[in-house]
Amino acid sequence: MRTPELVLVPALVGLPAAQAHEVAMTARVVAVDPDPDTPPTVEGTVTAQQPEPGTRVPAGEAVTIWVEPDSGGGGGGGNMPRVEPDKPLDGAGAN
Repeated sequence: MRTPELVLVPALVGLPAAQAHEVAMTARVVAVDPDPDTPPTVEGTVTAQQPEPGTRVPAGEAVTIWVEPDSGGGGGGGNMPRVEPDKPLDGAGAN
């Protein structure tokens, strides 16, 4: 029986999730979510990984990544305060 080829685990923390999956594949490992029953997370930023970067693992080994959703939500406005009208609008949308 031959020994498996070992590869280095790349640094994925801080990368956008989609990019982390690509970097992992290039390094010949597979980035996976902590819950194996969910599809891979591709939006958000990687906040942790296991095993640590630089660890030698067999090619094709899973690297678990934890992903935090990006703030902002894409709804526009960012941190803009909500502006309330001076007085309620009537049913037709006029003051």
